[in-house]
Amino acid sequence: MSLQGSWDQDKFEQLLTKWVVACDQPFDEVEKPEFVNLMEYTHCAGDSFNLLKHNAIKCCIIKLGDEMIDGICEMFLV
Repeated sequence: MSLQGSWDQDKFEQLLTKWVVACDQPFDEVEKPEFVNLMEYTHCAGDSFNLLKHNAIKCCIIKLGDEMIDGICEMFLV
């Protein structure tokens, strides 16, 4: 995956949320000092980024689930 281009906070939040879900991570994993340090180290762009807290991750996952349910419902509409 190429990291070229400007920083996109929304894209970062989507990817972080998908990681939490796919890897079955606890919501508060994003607040562990080791994870925060890793994210800060890998974020080489000059732009600042916000690392979500566990409540924000929870809300993103609920929203993702709601969107999935809506999509499934639309598939079955005649």
